Amino acid sequence: MKGFPSTPSPYLSALNKPEIFKCYLFKVFFFILNLSLFLLLDWITKSWVSSFFINSFNKPLIPGFLDLVFVENTGIAFGLFAGNNGFWEYFTLLLILIGFIFFRKKIFTNIFHMFVSSLIFAGALGNWIDRVIHGHVIDFIDVHILEYHWPAFNLADAYLTIGFVCILLESVLSSKRTFKKTT
Repeated sequence: MKGFPSTPSPYLSALNKPEIFKCYLFKVFFFILNLSLFLLLDWITKSWVSSFFINSFNKPLIPGFLDLVFVENTGIAFGLFAGNNGFWEYFTLLLILIGFIFFRKKIFTNIFHMFVSSLIFAGALGNWIDRVIHGHVIDFIDVHILEYHWPAFNLADAYLTIGFVCILLESVLSSKRTFKKTT
């Protein structure tokens, strides 16, 4: 079996072997399935937190490190620019559309890009849906070391972070491979 012509790195080439992944319709199905599953998991967790907890709720899961909280975030990342929800709804949707249009060919080049793209778009859509329905994003994961807290976040935020970190790592690995070929 032959891998995809645009293999991101030799470390990920094993993900490109199955012949079924060469079919464009399967690629679209795989992307939409992953996107849907990530969105569903994000929605389930936010619904669960919303239905069982109230503002200022704090339940330690790992004392001194991880708490379950309930935060209504009207801002963007880390609560910045709180209170401008109408603007952020439209701005986020615009970024999602531009991102999809700009990266649509790259998304379907291989399994790695399809999976990572589904994480990123699910994260962006999950938070956008929250803004439209609730007027805020529901954050519930609080990571901290003693009294030093990272801003609360949710699964959609985690998807975005994991997706962008994967793209960054893939880019670094690919550039190292390209550098070795040229020297």
